[in-house]
Formats: sequence, C-alpha cells, structure tokens
Amino acid sequence: MALCYSVKFKKLNFAGKLLVEKEGEIVLDRKFFRLKGKGANDHGEIVNLTDIKEIKLGKDEFTFNTFAKEQFCLTRFSGSLDAFLEDFYKIKNEFFTEQLFMKVGMLVNQFDCMVETFAQFGKPLSLGKCQIQFYEQSIVITPKMSEAMVIYLSFLKHHNFDQDEYVLQMETEDGNKINVFKMGSNFEDAQEAMDGCMGKMYQKVLNHLNYVLKGFSPQVLLKLAYAIRDGKAVAFNSLKKIDAALPAKIMELAFAGNAELEKKIQYLRCLDKEEQFYVGLAFENTPDGRDVKTKAWFLCALPSLNTIVMGISNSGEEKRVLFFRIVMEQGIASERVEGKILEINQCMVLFDYDLCPLYKDKNDLRKSKYRVAILKLAFLRLFRRSFLGIGQNGDVDKFKKEAERFFAQAKVMQSPALRHKQMFKPTLK
Repeated sequence: MALCYSVKFKKLNFAGKLLVEKEGEIVLDRKFFRLKGKGANDHGEIVNLTDIKEIKLGKDEFTFNTFAKEQFCLTRFSGSLDAFLEDFYKIKNEFFTEQLFMKVGMLVNQFDCMVETFAQFGKPLSLGKCQIQFYEQSIVITPKMSEAMVIYLSFLKHHNFDQDEYVLQMETEDGNKINVFKMGSNFEDAQEAMDGCMGKMYQKVLNHLNYVLKGFSPQVLLKLAYAIRDGKAVAFNSLKKIDAALPAKIMELAFAGNAELEKKIQYLRCLDKEEQFYVGLAFENTPDGRDVKTKAWFLCALPSLNTIVMGISNSGEEKRVLFFRIVMEQGIASERVEGKILEINQCMVLFDYDLCPLYKDKNDLRKSKYRVAILKLAFLRLFRRSFLGIGQNGDVDKFKKEAERFFAQAKVMQSPALRHKQMFKPTLK
C-alpha cells in the first residue's frame, strides 16, 4: 500500500535554475515515489529509487540529486520529517537489500539493536536504531534513518562477542569496523545465530573439500576451508604454507580439462616478477546429490604492466581471459593491487562467478538481475571502467599478441596531456 505525505517541493536543473515549485504530496511506492501538485489533473513526476544519486538532510528539509543532474528539495512535511524518513528508508532499504544481493541464503534470525561504524581512517558514525538480520552467508544491518549495509561472511576478517559490554564487534577485510550493541536479552541469541552461520559455512566447505581433495588431513582441509570460505580466491603462494602438496593439487583441480588456458596463464605469470596469482574454488552438489561440482576461477595481478587478468578456469569450453587496469590514469599500481583483488573477489562471490556484470555493456544488462548493481555499487562501476578487453584466441602465440595490445592500453601515462587523452577514450559505462 502506497504511503502519502503532504509536502512542498522544488525541482532545479544542474545549473540551479528553478524548474518547478509546487505545494502537493509525495506518494511512496515499492520501487519509486511520485511528486505531484494539488488537483486531480496533476499526475506528478515519478522518481525511481535507482535514479537517486545523493541525499542531503537539513532542518525540516529533504534534498536529493539524481543521476540526470536534477535536484529536488522537499519541505513542509505533514507530520514530521522524521516520520517521513522512517517510511522512506524502510521502503528504500527493502528494495536495495534485494537488488544489491545483500541477503545471501536463508534468514536465520533478526534483532533490534544500535550500531556504530568506524571507517578505516574515519571517525565513528552512529547509525542509531537498527535491525540486524543474520542470513546463512551474510549479515544485513538496516537503520531506521539511513541506508542498509551488509557484511558478507566470506569477507569478515574477525568478530567478537564482548560478554562484559554486551557488544558484537566485527571488522571486514576492507578495514571497516562495526559495533552492534543494545540487543538486550537477545545478545546470547545473536551469538548463537552468528556462531551457527559461521559453523555451517565452514562445515559445508569442509565437506566439499573432503570430497574433491582426497588424501589430505582434516587439519589441512580446515585451514583451506577457512581461507576460501564461500568461494573467494586465495593467494597461490599461501597454499604451500598449509601443505607442500596442496599447490599442485589445487592447480590440477582448478584447470581440469583446460590445459590450453593453463598455458596462457603460465605465460602471463612470467611477465612480472612481482606477479600475484590467486585461485578461487566454489562447490555445489549435483541435482542427484551424488557428486560435487567444482567452480574454479583465477586472477593474476601484474603490477609492472598495470594489469589484472582473470577468468573461469575449470570449464574446458571457457577460453576467455579478461584484462583490467589496476589504476586508471595515475598512481602506483603495486600500491592498489590489494584493494583491486578484494574488489574482484567481492564481485565473484557476490555474483556467483558470473563474469557478465564485470564487462558487459549496461544496455545488455538493463533487463538482467544486475541492472541495479551496476548503477549503485561504486566499486563495481569503477571496476567496469577499468575493463580493457578479452583475450580469447585459442592459439597461444596469437593470444600473446592480444595481451601485448591490452598491456599497451593499460600503461600509466606520465604526461598530464596523455592522461587527459586516455581519460576521455570511450570506456565501458
């Protein structure tokens, strides 16, 4: 059922020129809202939730900008601005938690709480009253007065339930810290839900590893399960620290039936002595439950060439190698590799190892489940802009020529004039 608030609103263009000013109402719906003036003949203007780029709040004022570079300013709310914001964010968060792949797996439990976050180099930010939802592979935090956030269990660096202060402390791999408190009598239930989700994730991966990697001890497989979790890629060099025999076995599993692609990767890895090679493994049971299907993928960072290459590896039909820049116009590639690898890992786990949202034109994706993600996920938009092209020639020598062309395009321009020219080349939108 739509929600309605009386309101005064103004619409301005990108230059600040007033286009519309009316007394009327805002009608909230599931995917959009309508701004309309008084009178039955005024059908108003629809603003989709995906059109909103930025929101600013003032005293009794709600202002937002759109991707079309228009600005809307809303004042004189019937009731109060807080009442409107609570309804607005409830609808907005329900929409985006679904569209941005935040809810992974079945809902286990949910609780009311208070939340504060700490960015890597920032001050603490209070999100106020929230609801925390524990899903099988993610945690969704939904504030009453701001945008929802998600913590994927695969990228949870560590967590702790402080029994003295009754606080759930979490830190993600990108350096963000989250404190969840004031759960009241639900604190122990929240701990049980969290421990249950983590335990089931590890047990599921461990069962699959035990099936596909015969002959390794439970201790070795447990360490590997902790590293890959729900399918993220792990540094190949770190595998020998777990067990000396593990790297060869992982390569055999990752490139099964795809020797041609493996030769391409061997060539690429020899181009940079600082290369970083990662392998990702994910598993699923076959429909009859008698076998385990492995999904394997790789990424290789070549900082001296300002390039990351990646692709699906264990499908014999899959010959593609995708090329991406590490830095766009300027900067030191070796300093950005870690962040870029994390972004790729997030994309692969988030999109279930589908490469399409990483490079396909937005017009090709406009009717897909990725339509909203490519608009709203900042790291995905930036990553798509860094796309260079696909090397897919079956002949290794011809593939080398393709790669050399992409390396030339990825070269970091030292001259400001050249950087300017590179910036305004046609890029993937």
